[in-house]
Amino acid sequence: MDTQDLPVNRKTYIEVSRLMEFMSRDLELEAMAGFQGIDRPVYSSDINRPGLAIGGYLEYFANDRIQILGNTEIHYMEKLNTATLSQRLDSMFSFEIPAFLLSRHLTPQNIFLDMCNQRGVPVLQSSRSTDEVISRIILFLTEEFSPETVIHATAVDCYGVGCLIVGSPGVGKSETALELIERGHRLVADDVVALKRHREDHLFAETNEMIEHHMEIRGVGIIDVKAVFGAGRVRNRKTIGLIVELEEWNEGANYDRTGLIEEYIEILGVRIPYLRIPVRPGRNMAIIIEVASLNHRLKEMGMNPAEQFNERLLHIMHGNNRPT
Repeated sequence: MDTQDLPVNRKTYIEVSRLMEFMSRDLELEAMAGFQGIDRPVYSSDINRPGLAIGGYLEYFANDRIQILGNTEIHYMEKLNTATLSQRLDSMFSFEIPAFLLSRHLTPQNIFLDMCNQRGVPVLQSSRSTDEVISRIILFLTEEFSPETVIHATAVDCYGVGCLIVGSPGVGKSETALELIERGHRLVADDVVALKRHREDHLFAETNEMIEHHMEIRGVGIIDVKAVFGAGRVRNRKTIGLIVELEEWNEGANYDRTGLIEEYIEILGVRIPYLRIPVRPGRNMAIIIEVASLNHRLKEMGMNPAEQFNERLLHIMHGNNRPT
């Protein structure tokens, strides 16, 4: 499986309005000022608490980030006289700032709101604690700026393991997934799978909005998995833990028969365990993928059946009945 030519997309910025659209309910956000700047761009997935900037130190001011104002910043501004606060804010507003986000229903002084209105810098207010605001905003922004790609494959949740089934057209990816669904597992996406990296070590598969939970079965046509099998057999997102490539049986190919050699494929910088499984008449690919998923779960729990079996054989060959 060649992943070198997969197109990689990464957002260079998002607009503050997108933050409002997707986080308003979660953070109970309200816009207090700077409404005309609601489409200002945010270029970084990091956030900043501008305490030093309000204190007058602007040399390393991370102005391109969402600025979080909590109790510390608001109470500090309240202790400054009007002239000093005005001077400090003027200096800070000489930089391009995407938006301010206040926690705990805090309300800043009118001079701050007036300056934000004059310069079109949105001021958002949340009822959540500062820690909650920071953690949820970082998660949202990290996901928004994560690299993503699209792959021709089928993604299923098999015994809690996200399996990405790949292979050449017509090899039986959809039919194998259909049997897994009939056996009680869940479909994430078929044919067009959106992949997104979350942090450095997680790869998520997501359903495509246009063909959500639909499958093409040759000879039958398009089926709606959710309507046919029920809502319990689909999900919108799943972490990928295993890549299974189905290929036509090749007599000259060297297929792994022991499981001692582990292969990996890297997608969007994330290394995922990889299995290459030959397809031939009489082989039940759904059961094989079930076993592969359960075996993967054992390995995640620190148990490697192939290595344990190999160790036992070596002990027997060296004259011991059982490994010590």
